[in-house]
Amino acid sequence: MAEEYTDYEGMQANSHKVLKTVLKIIVIALILFVYGAVMIRSCARKPEKHILYSDALKAELDEHGDVDIYYQSPYDKINRNDEGTFQFSISDCYYIPATKQLQVTVRYNLAVLNDVKDKYGLKEAPADDCFDYSLLFEDGVRELSYSYSSYISGRYRFIYLLFDNVDLDEYTSVHYEPEDAAITASNGRIIAHETDANGKNILYETDENGDAKVYTRTFVSLETYYIDDVNYSKQPLSSLMVFNRLYNFERVSDYKKLIDFNGKFPVTRVR
Repeated sequence: MAEEYTDYEGMQANSHKVLKTVLKIIVIALILFVYGAVMIRSCARKPEKHILYSDALKAELDEHGDVDIYYQSPYDKINRNDEGTFQFSISDCYYIPATKQLQVTVRYNLAVLNDVKDKYGLKEAPADDCFDYSLLFEDGVRELSYSYSSYISGRYRFIYLLFDNVDLDEYTSVHYEPEDAAITASNGRIIAHETDANGKNILYETDENGDAKVYTRTFVSLETYYIDDVNYSKQPLSSLMVFNRLYNFERVSDYKKLIDFNGKFPVTRVR
């Protein structure tokens, strides 16, 4: 009997080891599954960094062989509806001074089409490319002319918008004494100043003579409308700041690897 009991204990001990091994495998499999799902979802949400290849950019590269392109991560990244649900987001902003072009990458979940359906009382959700975009500058000017390319990944549509006629370098020369400045650098030079009731203009650091630049466009917003209800006197579906002169705007050193020279994404002209 003692021997039989010992065998039973051995079998029980082995069964516990097998059970622990199975549980470990299950736990590891669950972790890998969750991690994989998160990675796939994250990749589906993340757009490729890409710069549209336009005739203006081609002409500039053909003539000079090189061009300055600047990048800024947008200040406002996500727009949500009244219920707090994600609608639109922007991820990259590229500015090309030589061609006066500003490119913005937009992303939205296709579920937003149901929001449009409900908002406008449509019988069914509209097509998945049913939005109209424009840039609104702080001086009230609106830019309507743009080209775009887009693709769908998972439940998301990614749109590369390229606006023409965008001059972010336009400025007025001014002279201010340090005591007039809203913000003054440690060396006494003015780096910011509040203007009159017409709005706030941000100045970059003045030179030794107190001369500075008041840029015409300090803030630029991307506004999104439903294509069948484009009314600029009404509130847009989304308004996100795509350019803010207060934020870092850096030169892209390896921009050529981002340009779609091979026409991977077809470009459509709007207006």
